[in-house]
Amino acid sequence: MKFFKALFGLTAAAGLGALAGVLFAPKKGSETRKDLAKKQKEYEKKLKKEYNKSIDQVSEEIKKADKKVSEAADNIRNEMKDKKV
Repeated sequence: MKFFKALFGLTAAAGLGALAGVLFAPKKGSETRKDLAKKQKEYEKKLKKEYNKSIDQVSEEIKKADKKVSEAADNIRNEMKDKKV
């Protein structure tokens, strides 16, 4: 029961806070939406850049690992050939 009272209190407080924010906002809603859209595009651009950077780093690490595995496989093949002779 305490949980539901606390949940109701938090929900009511959040709703009142949002209402107060809208009523006392220094900008018109259309201006705020434009600002939010602009920020969203900026963050989206940054996120894509970081994503691509991460993909490049992972690809580079995969290439390095593939090279090491290939070298190890070649070494094993050479050792096996040497032992058969």
